[in-house]
Amino acid sequence: MTGPPSPHDEVPTMHCAVCDADVPAGAFCETCGAHLSPQRGNGRGVLRLDAYGAAPGEHVLRLSVASSLFPHLPHRSRGPFRVALAVLFLTLIAFAFLGWQAPLIALSTLGFPLLFLLYLHESDIDDDLPVSTLALTAALGVGLGFGWALLTGSIVADSYDVALSGGTSGGHSILGGLLIPAGAAVLMLLPAVVVRLLRPATRESLDGFVIGALGAIAFVASATLTRLAPQFATGVTAQNRPVSGLLAEAGIQGVAMPLTAAAAGGLVGVALWFTRPVGSDRRPGVLLLVSSFLVVLGLWVAIGLMEAAPFTNGLHFGVHLFVAVLALLALRIGVQAALLHEAHDEMNPDAQILCPHCDHVVPDTAFCPNCGVAARAASRTSRTKRRSPAGMGVTRPGYALPAGSYEAVPVRTTTHTRLLTTVGAGVAIAVAAAVTASVLATPGAPRYVCPPDCGQPPIGKPVETNPWFMSSDGRFSVQYPRAGTAYEVRLKPDGVDVNFTAGDTGTMQFFGLPARGRTSKQIAEDLIGEKYPDATTDYEIPNAMVGYQPGYGVVTDEYPQDASGTFTRLRLLVMVAIKKNYALVAAAVGPYHEFSPEFGSGHPSGVNMQLALDMGKYVNSFIWRDNSARHY
Repeated sequence: MTGPPSPHDEVPTMHCAVCDADVPAGAFCETCGAHLSPQRGNGRGVLRLDAYGAAPGEHVLRLSVASSLFPHLPHRSRGPFRVALAVLFLTLIAFAFLGWQAPLIALSTLGFPLLFLLYLHESDIDDDLPVSTLALTAALGVGLGFGWALLTGSIVADSYDVALSGGTSGGHSILGGLLIPAGAAVLMLLPAVVVRLLRPATRESLDGFVIGALGAIAFVASATLTRLAPQFATGVTAQNRPVSGLLAEAGIQGVAMPLTAAAAGGLVGVALWFTRPVGSDRRPGVLLLVSSFLVVLGLWVAIGLMEAAPFTNGLHFGVHLFVAVLALLALRIGVQAALLHEAHDEMNPDAQILCPHCDHVVPDTAFCPNCGVAARAASRTSRTKRRSPAGMGVTRPGYALPAGSYEAVPVRTTTHTRLLTTVGAGVAIAVAAAVTASVLATPGAPRYVCPPDCGQPPIGKPVETNPWFMSSDGRFSVQYPRAGTAYEVRLKPDGVDVNFTAGDTGTMQFFGLPARGRTSKQIAEDLIGEKYPDATTDYEIPNAMVGYQPGYGVVTDEYPQDASGTFTRLRLLVMVAIKKNYALVAAAVGPYHEFSPEFGSGHPSGVNMQLALDMGKYVNSFIWRDNSARHY
C-alpha cells in the first residue's frame, strides 16, 4: 500500500470497553471486532449478532447460503456463486419435470461438490492448504460414504416394507431412525477428525471449515450415488415415476442434503481447528467442540426419526429443508464465535491493506474497522498478496486512517462468465457420463416365446397343508406359511404378518377389520393412503376375489425416500372383499422386479413382485366365520 505519510496519532482514537485498548475511531474495534459505539440492539455480547464476521452488513442469524458456505470469498465474488447455485437448482427442477432420471442423479450428487471445489480455487484455499491434505479429506469421505451405503443398503431397503395394519417394529424404528443416521453422522465427520489428528501446520478456524465441509460433502455424495446407482439400469428417463417424487428427490439430494452436510461438517471443522489465545480460558473452545458434535448428531437423528413416518413427498422435502436451515444457522453461530475469539495473526496497524468486503483501505489489523469483517475471513494467500507493494493499481478511500485516498493492491474476484462456463462444462460432463452409464446398464425389454416361456401345468408333490389362523373375535380364518428359512410369521389378534426373508424380501399381511359401510375400494384406498400417501395406481385387478368372494384389488407403486433422499421402487398389492359388513384384506409389499422369461411365473404379468408368486393360495383360503365360532 502507498499513501500520504502520516503518523498514526493523526487519526482520532476511541477506547474499546471490551478489549480495553485505544484504537483508531471507527465503527468496529480493529483488535477484537466489538462495536465502538454500540447502539440499542447490537450490544457487546460475545457473538456480536448484528454483524457477521465473514460478510459485511449481515446479521449472524440471516439465512445466506453464499456467505455461510463460501466464507473466504470477497464480497463481489459471492454474486456469481449465488447465480451458479440458482442455476443448479433450477436445472434440477427442469430435469425432474422432464423425467430425465439419469441427468437428475448426476446433477443431484455432483453439482454442489463441483461448485464447492470451484470455491476452493477461486478463494485461493487450494494454495493455502496442501493438495495432499485436500485429496486425503475427499478420499476418506468418498471411501466412507461408499462403504456405509453398501453396509446399510439392505437395512434401509427392508425398513421400507411398512405394514398396512400397523407400523414398523420397534427394532426397525430404532435401527433405521436412530442408529443408522447417528452412524452416518459420525462417519461423515471422521475425515476432519483424521486430518486434525495429523497436526496440520496451520490452524485457522476457517481452514477447519474447509476440511470438515469437504469431507462431509464427499461422504454424502458418495453414499447417495452408491445407493442411486441401480437406478441407472431402469432407463435414462423415469417413465413410471410421478413428478412429485422426482421433485422431492431433486430437492432432498440436490439441495437440502448437500447444504446440510456442508454446514454440519464445516461447523465441526471450525471447532476442531479453533485456537484460543495464549493464556485464555480453555472452556469456550471445549464448549464449541462438544456443542458442534451434539448439534450435528441431533440433526441427523432428527432426520432419521422424521423419515420413519409415512409423510408425503412434499413434507419429506420440507423436513429436510428445515434441517438444512438449522444447520446453516448453527454454522454461522459457530463461525462467528470462532472468528471473534480465536488467536489472531501478528498485525501491523501502521500498514494499510484493502478490505475485500467494503473496498476501503484500512489498517492491517484483525478486523476491518469499517465493516467489522475478520481479516481471517479471507485466505492467507489473499492476505499476503494484498500486503505486497507490487502490482498496486486501484485507488480507494481510507478509513480509520488520515484523510485521503490510497493506492492498493486489487482483490481478485470471480466473474459470472468464468464461473458459469466452468460449472456448465463440469455438469455437462457428469450428465453425459450418467446417460452413457444408464444406456449401457439398462436391459432390453423381455421377449417371450410361447412355448416354452409361458410355463406349464404344476407337476410334482401336492401342496402341503399350511397352518390355520383364527382371529381373536372369531370373525375369520386364513392359512399362512409355515415359519422356516424363507418366512418369519407374527400372529396378531386381527391377522397375520408374514415377513419374506429370501430372494427380493417383502411382507405379506392377512387381516380383517369392520367395513363400517365402506366399499372394498374405499377400504383399500384408505389403507394405502395412510401408510403410502404418495402411492400411484399401476392397475386395478379385474375380477379380484378374496376367499372366493368378489371384491376389489389394486397394484400400486411407491417411491419412498430414506434419510438421504434415496428412493426405492416398491410394488404394493392390496385385495379386499366384504361379507356381513366385515372386510378381509390380503396385502403384499416388496421391491419391484420386472417379470421376464428368466424370472416370475413363466408368463408375462403386471404384478412384477416376487412375493406375489406365493400369495394366491393364502388369499383363497380366507373364510368368513360366525362370531361364536372358535374351532373348526
